[in-house]
Amino acid sequence: MNSDLYREAAACIAADAHGKYGSSEYFPLMRLLTIQIEIYHTAPLLVAGCLGLEQFLRFGYTFLRPKARHRATDRSGFLSMDLFWNDFCARLEVKIGDRDMDAWVRSGLEVSALLPSVSDVRRVVFRTASRWHHDWIAENLHAEIAGACAEVLGRTVSVELLGDSAAAPAANGHPPRARIPSVDRSLVFENFVVGRCNEFAHAAAIAVVETPAHIYNPLFIYGSTGLGKTHLSHAIGNRVEQLHPHLNVCYYGAQQFFEQMVRAIQNQANLQFQERFRTEVDLLILDDIQFIEGRERTEEELFHIFEAMKANGKQIVITSDEPPRNLGKLAPRLRTRFEQGLLVDVQPPDVETMMAILARKAQAMRLDIPTDVQYTIAQRVRSSVRELEGVLKRLSALHAFYRTPITLPFLHERMSDLIPPPAPAPTPERIINRVADHYHLRSSDILGNRRPANIAWPRQVAMYLTRVITGLSFPEIGRAFSRDNSTVQYACNRVEESAERDPNIRAEIELLDRLCRAPLA
Repeated sequence: MNSDLYREAAACIAADAHGKYGSSEYFPLMRLLTIQIEIYHTAPLLVAGCLGLEQFLRFGYTFLRPKARHRATDRSGFLSMDLFWNDFCARLEVKIGDRDMDAWVRSGLEVSALLPSVSDVRRVVFRTASRWHHDWIAENLHAEIAGACAEVLGRTVSVELLGDSAAAPAANGHPPRARIPSVDRSLVFENFVVGRCNEFAHAAAIAVVETPAHIYNPLFIYGSTGLGKTHLSHAIGNRVEQLHPHLNVCYYGAQQFFEQMVRAIQNQANLQFQERFRTEVDLLILDDIQFIEGRERTEEELFHIFEAMKANGKQIVITSDEPPRNLGKLAPRLRTRFEQGLLVDVQPPDVETMMAILARKAQAMRLDIPTDVQYTIAQRVRSSVRELEGVLKRLSALHAFYRTPITLPFLHERMSDLIPPPAPAPTPERIINRVADHYHLRSSDILGNRRPANIAWPRQVAMYLTRVITGLSFPEIGRAFSRDNSTVQYACNRVEESAERDPNIRAEIELLDRLCRAPLA
């Protein structure tokens, strides 16, 4: 197993730990373990296999943290810029979280110099990508950056932030624009799988990219979590930066927007906060807008930013779990403005689209997954693409650890908690019991010869459901109910006709159908 495989396995363990414990402590730790692999080429996966996940995480603290001051040097003890940066990022992410790390540090900060020399560092000079980066990082992260530097180097150092004054002119002749914390470069249209569930939202996104602020402004994308709204919004930002390099793209999660606004108010800089959006941002992407619902001051600030950007011909893209009309706690003036643009929804993928997504992601992970395994996973994991990614990461780690081809038996054996074997088909006996319980009867009443109305109708319903759910022939159902073929056929026709005429009966039959198909408790 080479270091690339170790890194992939550690990432899979990190994803599993993140889902179980949350991101505040364990996920940053797993990032540290990945850095440990890159520097020492050790094998923490083997430790995880021996100790189990929980003990492995505890082991990570005792194994890594005492070596923090040494990880920025190679085996010869030489301090390099790259090793310092990797160790610094790992330490800083533990302090500020992955969201601010991606939005501000990785996109807009780099080490410029270690002074006076790499053998005796007393001052670290960083260069920021833009004035926006410089001001925000200086206001909000200076102490954390200094702390991370001190942990890496083993001594207190001074930290200096320099702005980027060497921006080159844009190729199209427009004056250079400072890049604002932007989008994830990996989420692009090229790896977004289009299906019937999202084709309209995809087409609207393409239209916005081609002519920002001239059509569909704002663009409001809504749908359940994990269906690709965030991917689509990042793809819009990436393509706009490609096609219109003179435009500034700014991406904010709603919670991140709230936190920055609170800091601006605390520093009595809320007017400057609004002004930045009006003058420096050309495309604003606000993700998961439902999280600001009911936060009156945040909504007020967002309203003024929205109005200023619209008045200045700037594009706004918003995502949410719900359409504006369902955001009942949102200020009416914001809700109506969101509804002025184009509302597009993203639906759960069908099996075919989910298989296409799975195949695309498996190819990127260099996993060979047979079609029958793809189909099984796509059938079981229908609610979220993020859930699908988690299944693939775990499958990749298990495949690498056991060195076994990915097959259906392997899937059911090693991932039975996530992908359980299909439940056995309901039998006539189970259907009879469920129907009898629903109507407060005994199973013997359904199978008996008594014909009062309170028994005859449930008996006919049970015959109909047995036909629909099991697909048995009329003679086979007759033997199960001790009835002749014509009686079963009459019962099925009567229930079907009654359900077509009466919505209440149709709802009752649908409920019983779900109860009969549900696995046994």
